[in-house]
Amino acid sequence: MALFGRKPTLAEAIELLRAELRAGTLPREVSDELRRGEPLVSGGREPPGLQEMLEAVPGGAALLEVGGRMVARNQAMARLVGNARTVLEATRSQELDDLCARALAGWPQRSELPLPSLELQVEAHLSPLTHARALLVLRDLTAERRADRVRRDFIANASHELRTPVTAKLDEQARSFVQMIARHAERLKRLTDDLLDLSRLETGAWKPALGAVQLAALATAALDLMKPRAAEKEITLGADVPENLRANADRRALEQILVNLLDNAIKFTPQNGRVTLLGDGLGPTVMLSVVDTGPGIEPQHQSRIFERFYRADAGRSREQGGTGLGLAIVKHLAQGMGGEVGVESNKGGSRFWVKLPAG
Repeated sequence: MALFGRKPTLAEAIELLRAELRAGTLPREVSDELRRGEPLVSGGREPPGLQEMLEAVPGGAALLEVGGRMVARNQAMARLVGNARTVLEATRSQELDDLCARALAGWPQRSELPLPSLELQVEAHLSPLTHARALLVLRDLTAERRADRVRRDFIANASHELRTPVTAKLDEQARSFVQMIARHAERLKRLTDDLLDLSRLETGAWKPALGAVQLAALATAALDLMKPRAAEKEITLGADVPENLRANADRRALEQILVNLLDNAIKFTPQNGRVTLLGDGLGPTVMLSVVDTGPGIEPQHQSRIFERFYRADAGRSREQGGTGLGLAIVKHLAQGMGGEVGVESNKGGSRFWVKLPAG
């Protein structure tokens, strides 16, 4: 093993040992000891690199250096915050940047915080490392916190609905008191029915019976059901649905969608307004729209209007007898039939639409 009479360097010695180990020319006791300790060779594999270890971290992970520079990140972190150079550039969050600075100074950090620029809610874990570095791990809590909010809204709404009849004024005349109880009992019945419907939809217990549905006839039937409600407010109902327009849908589910949308439009359209049901063919899909002349929905509410219990005007909706579930049921019914829903609104009124496959 002599190299021209001089001592080998450590690297040369290691390489010679590796070569003889592979060739099987080392004494057995030496090779056995090397394999047991594995200081030089690990089954012929290199130890995992930095990127491989970051990819193994659950959630978004990044290696930080001074100034919050992300010198390495896993794919989950890139999807979460993008590929900007520093934490502050990626998240626009001074709070998270401050946490990173404290971790780089040697102090472990853990905090839940919002990232408004990314519309995220995250839990940040920061672990100090040697050489003025730190490991940042972000866990995305956005969906979890949204679900928590829905649960809180449900409890608050259900509690209010159940409590209101009990706290109604008892010093009114017996007739009006009985009428009040009847109204609240009807509201509770609607809430219970809607909750049961929504539960069946979300758990997959409802399976649509799809078939070709003639939309003009269905529109007429839905409008007939809503005429008494519209007459109370002197609202004009209209329709423009081509006779040959068909959708591949569950007839009963589509009728409930139209009734819910029409009921919602009548509820929020002022006296002497107008509600119109329109139908259009869009190649492989059809669109049904309910257009009203109501006050419209402010832009910040439109993206959440189909959520359970979400009310753009909570007080007015409750006064009108709404449960806060009608539009959520519309969305789930449409999605269950392979369709989608949406809303367009301004101060002159709103248009709620549903798209379904053509029949």
